[in-house]
Amino acid sequence: MQDSSAGISCRALTKTWPGGVHAVAGFDADFAAGQTTALIGPSGCGKSTLLRLVAGLDLPDGGQVRINGLDPAHQRRRGAISIAFQDPSLLPWLSAAQNVALAQKLARQHADPGKVAHLLRLVGLEGFAATRPAALSGGMRQRAAIARALVTAPQVLLLDEPFGAVDELTRRQLAQDLPPLWQAQGTTALLVTHSLAEAVWLADRILVLSPRPARIIADIAVPLPRPRRPGLADSPAFRRIEAEARAALSAPASACP
Repeated sequence: MQDSSAGISCRALTKTWPGGVHAVAGFDADFAAGQTTALIGPSGCGKSTLLRLVAGLDLPDGGQVRINGLDPAHQRRRGAISIAFQDPSLLPWLSAAQNVALAQKLARQHADPGKVAHLLRLVGLEGFAATRPAALSGGMRQRAAIARALVTAPQVLLLDEPFGAVDELTRRQLAQDLPPLWQAQGTTALLVTHSLAEAVWLADRILVLSPRPARIIADIAVPLPRPRRPGLADSPAFRRIEAEARAALSAPASACP
């Protein structure tokens, strides 16, 4: 386990893809250590690109990302960053448990079969530890990928629509059971989601992004108690924050700063 959580600093980030697609232009943000931040915005606005830049999987054309003052690629190599993107990317020749345990090996951590089994149970894969990805449904593969992202107790957790491939009942259960795991270990989490309710439920802060290239058009605090209890989503405070985020998303492009 890492010995501390990590703050993230993004300064003047710019990324243009081949064909002149400006995904990110002059993006500035700081993410406090131990905080969960949801990124919401129109499809194609650059949310996933931002996660890839923070992870060090892609390099910016301009600007920089620092995680506790260090380059993200360096932090990822030392196992400080875990990523769960929309594509679970499990190795087909390994079982579900072996795919989860592989993250511990790559992070140079001691093997912990008990922790692997615990996480598989939490994500609803108890009884499927020995099953290979081809025999799992899409939602089950995504759940295994989430367990893999959590098993190393990372300083930084990057989640791109982590519950998008699972059914609604499982989605609600995962949203209830998993955040306390990364919050208890002080993990700094960035979450991309298209669900406003999910953003309010999971996050301490919501950044609403403009149409491409991504710029922050609203920065909304989520001062709701943790752990989030059943029934909270029906409270006036929850609905007020959800409405504020919806209004920011619905603002005309001409109103964006």
